[in-house]
Amino acid sequence: MAKRQKSSVDGPPTDLDFEKALMFFHAYMYGPLQGKLRLYRARDVHSAGKVQPSDWEVFASILVNDVGTKLTKGVDLSGNEVKSAEKGGSYEYQYHKSTGRQKLKDDMRVGHLFFDHRDYLRSVNLRYSSGADLSQFFRKWLEEFPDPYQQRCRDDELSQGRLVK
Repeated sequence: MAKRQKSSVDGPPTDLDFEKALMFFHAYMYGPLQGKLRLYRARDVHSAGKVQPSDWEVFASILVNDVGTKLTKGVDLSGNEVKSAEKGGSYEYQYHKSTGRQKLKDDMRVGHLFFDHRDYLRSVNLRYSSGADLSQFFRKWLEEFPDPYQQRCRDDELSQGRLVK
């Protein structure tokens, strides 16, 4: 298995496995969604055309060679947080009242992979930002962590990372 990136300080992941990631994408994300859409259209039924967040996490895991740490709560992969949104949408960060403060600290040290997609997955872009680059947001959220807390935070500015090619 390829060497994993431990910290966002080192920059965006560079050891990308496009072949395996695209095989997963076509077999488990794009293909099934297109088939489902054909069935819905044939029956004149509206479909939201969504892919589950866990699908994006597995796709990202394969792409960046990071098997993840999902046996525990927190960061999605070992060294990266994974977010997805339909083009023009917002990326959502959720923080639990018991673990949210630690999660915010962790978010400052890991990379953040932002997938934006449109046209029922016919177009997908990936942007990367380091936790350090986003730390101004996370520090502010940490300082303002409410008691009682709001579970969800959205901020469009977070997704302005570098386009991964």
